[in-house]
Amino acid sequence: MTERLPGLSFFFPARDEELNVAPMVAQALTALPEYADRIEVTVIDDGSSDDTGKIADALAQTDPRVKVIHNRPGRGYGGAVRAGFMSATQPFIFFTDGDQQFEVADFGRLVAALGPDVDAVIGYRIKRADPWRRLLVSGVYNRLIKVLFAGGWRDVDCAFKLFRADVFTRVPLSQVKSNGAFFSPELLITLRAQGIRMREVGIPHHPRMHHEPKGAPPTVIIRAIRDLLLLRLSMWIDPDR
Repeated sequence: MTERLPGLSFFFPARDEELNVAPMVAQALTALPEYADRIEVTVIDDGSSDDTGKIADALAQTDPRVKVIHNRPGRGYGGAVRAGFMSATQPFIFFTDGDQQFEVADFGRLVAALGPDVDAVIGYRIKRADPWRRLLVSGVYNRLIKVLFAGGWRDVDCAFKLFRADVFTRVPLSQVKSNGAFFSPELLITLRAQGIRMREVGIPHHPRMHHEPKGAPPTVIIRAIRDLLLLRLSMWIDPDR
């Protein structure tokens, strides 16, 4: 039987996702009450130049379970996810992306993998629906993490993750320094090094229906690899980091 959660904070970053933000909120309000007694749904409007923020504000006015955080200026993907974690008030925290490439209803797969010996459930994309260039970069990146850190995750950047909120009491987010593309890998590496217990589960992935993929330009990819190498070096120097 799937565990019912006492309370769930759900958030998703959104930058220029005006056609996706309302469907994402609707999915959350429909699907998540099946799994949790209390829910809050937070839109992280990260420096959008379209109507993403206005639409999110209007949704929040119609339902007290919905709230909005406006990052002005935008803080980047990692900064948006960090803001979502810091705003969470419930004992469990779930996040995904705001592009509808994941179905919020698949949250049940994460809950089913939760157990008393699991602190976090980490999704990986089944048959990832992305262009070949992004698949290539992701494959190399995941392999590099496995080599440098003596094991990694099947899909370290998959934006479909569930955490017990007390994880961030045991391992404060201040230990994660990145606010950019390296945020998710650094988060998982840091948590694992501090003994946080994780389980991976496959999640269906769907083609983007609206707007252009944001993607990471070469400079961002290079910076993420640089940060990865620096983290490996710092953990060799200070194993208790």
